[in-house]
Formats: sequence, C-alpha cells, structure tokens
Amino acid sequence: MGNERFYQAITKTEVENILSGLVWLARETELVDLNDAQNRVLADNIFAPINVPHFIKSRMDGYAVVARDTFEATETTPVTLNKIGEVPAGATFEGTVQESQCVKIATGAPLPEGADAVVMIENVEELENKVKIFQAVSPGQYVIKIGTDVKKGEKILSKRKILTVRDLGVLSAVGMTQVKVYNKPKIVIYSTGDEVLTPGEPLLPGKIYDINSTTLYHAIIRAGGQPIFKGILKDDPNSLKTVLKRELKESDFIIFSGGTSKGIGDYLPAIVKQLDDIIFLIHGIQIKPGKPTLICAVNVEENVKIIIILPGYPTSCLTIFNQFITPLINKAARLPKETKRTLEGETAKRIYSEQGRLEFKMVSVKEEAGMFKIYPIPTGSESITTLAKADGYIEIPELVSIVPKGEKVRVFLFE
Repeated sequence: MGNERFYQAITKTEVENILSGLVWLARETELVDLNDAQNRVLADNIFAPINVPHFIKSRMDGYAVVARDTFEATETTPVTLNKIGEVPAGATFEGTVQESQCVKIATGAPLPEGADAVVMIENVEELENKVKIFQAVSPGQYVIKIGTDVKKGEKILSKRKILTVRDLGVLSAVGMTQVKVYNKPKIVIYSTGDEVLTPGEPLLPGKIYDINSTTLYHAIIRAGGQPIFKGILKDDPNSLKTVLKRELKESDFIIFSGGTSKGIGDYLPAIVKQLDDIIFLIHGIQIKPGKPTLICAVNVEENVKIIIILPGYPTSCLTIFNQFITPLINKAARLPKETKRTLEGETAKRIYSEQGRLEFKMVSVKEEAGMFKIYPIPTGSESITTLAKADGYIEIPELVSIVPKGEKVRVFLFE
C-alpha cells in the first residue's frame, strides 16, 4: 500500500461532517444498582410509584395542636393545653388530638389525627402535662403535606438524563434500588508493533514501552465508554485478520494504535477496506499531527461497529482521539458532546507550522502582567511529554507557516 493512503486525506471539517451524520441503531440497556448508576444515561422516563412524603408529618420539633386553640396566644398571655402524649420520628400516635390538647412531636414524625399544625418547641413551656403556648399558629403551619416533595405518578426523571448524585437520592426516596440505563459502548484496545513492550518487562535495545493503551484506556472512560485492553499485536497479518473478525462480533469499537511502516500499519488498512457493508471509511486527514488516521464504520448484523487505526506517536494518538473519537463515543453512549473550554491569549514567541495541513499546535499558558502568554511546546508528537507539558492547543490554518510573536490566538484547553 505504501504512501498512497496519504493521497486520500480529507479535511477536518469533512471528517466531522461524516462522523456527525452517523446514525446509531437501537442499543441495549441494562439494570444497574443505584450505587453503580452515577453518570450513567437513563434509558426510560421514571414516574414516582409513591408520594413523598406518603404521610403528613411535622416540619420541626414541637407540639402538634389544633391551630384554633392557639389563636389567642401571645408572648405575654400564653394559651395552656393538655399534653396527651409524645410521638418520636419513625413512630405513630394512636389517639386523636381533641380541643385544648397537644402531642409532643419530633421533626419528621407523623402528625397525629385531629392536629392540623405544629408549634415550635422554642415557643412553648412545658410543666408536667401542661404546655403553655406563647405564639399562635395557623392551620398547616410547620406541617409537610402528602406529596409535597414528589407526587405519585409524576415524572421525576426523563429518559437520556445523565444520572447525578442528586438524581440517585430522588430514586432512593421513592424506594428504587435499580435503574435501567443504556449500555456503555464496549471498546477494545490493541497496541501494535514488534517493538512494543508491556510496562514492567525488561527494556531491551530497540524496544519501547506501550504508552497508548494506558492513555486511551482512561480517555475512553472519560468519554463514556467501557474500555477493554486486549494486549499487544505483533506485525502479523494473519493474526490481525483473526482478531478483527472476532472483535467485529463482540465489540462496538475496535481501536488499534501504532505499528511499523512495513508491518501492521500497512496490512490493516488493506484488510479493513476489504470488509463488507462498510458505511463509510475515512483514511487520511489533512491535519498535523495524525494524518494517516483511519476511521471506518461497518454494519454487522444490524449493528454499527467502528474500526479505528490511530497513529503510534503518543501525542498524535491522543490528539486524534480527543478531536474525533471522543465525540463518537459520546454519541454512542447517549451523552452530550463535550464542550471545549477556551481562552484568549497572546503568543510569547514566534510559532512555526508546516504549510498544507491544519496543525494542532500544543502550547502552554502562563499569566504574565495581567494577560495570558502562549508558549509552543518544543517537543513533537513522538513524545508523551508534549501533552503532559501542554495546557491546550491552538489551531494553525493550513496556509499559515508562521504565527508572529504578539498574535492574538484562541487556546483550546485540555482541562
């Protein structure tokens, strides 16, 4: 295949338009415990099965009374009532409150039958079974009615809601222990190349440790997917065909990173292009870094499967993932597209770029003299430290080779 793949490169905008037009078919759902449901996407509308609260209760500590008995009470001329019992939280009062009677009540306890208001404990004086009331209350005062918080039958959460801690509290309040959510897309990761070693193995001449599987694993989690690292593939086309055939049946996304120019990096595009039922195939993007990227959508038994070949250089790999693959995973997981945070700054020195391709130039940001100064990262896409040292990136258009010192630029922030 050689370098002919580079001649098929299309623009960033064309790639985004193709990916945004992808229609996901119905995806499976699962029931998960509430303790595992945070940040999951709700698969159904949820209607309250009960009222919350489901009984009339006291809003605070005090005395349950018939409100009209207190109408004449003032700080100087209290009304005296007979205390006929007490009701702590979690208990009930078996009797009925009659005229001139009251019941001591705890916050959250059920209001006794016959009572229609609560006098705060601060406004009473109790002596044996006589209670002096120093402030009048109106019917319903300091009382929480049935369904005040949630009414039975009302929709409390909408389908496709991303479940938060607060949402899970609401579900607990109506007695739910599980909730139906969309499955996270299953995303397998393979690193490739005879030169790649698993971290922890003895480092031999000509070998490098696998970086991309770690960064991609955590990037997938952040994007809303379920990452599964399957290991390192050697430069063998037969094993590659076997792996791809198996993963198209078992996974939603298959991500390969790395390889050598005469090894799997050449074999894989040819194998992918021979697949049946290709929905689209992108091979080459007019950007730097990451030009030789391949993204392919295949229809497998009425399910959309995504095959991705990312560059081996760590910064190229993660840059392409963040730019194009994260939105795809967001969409597959029914999550909203991530919003990029930006800031305006001024270049602190001249920045060079290669003409002919849109470049994502990694930069650091420093606040100097009340303004943001933008510095280019000196290392290239081959270095993982390029991303580690960068606060974000600027986009340099394809026909621009120099960004002058003092130029106003927009920085797309990583965090």
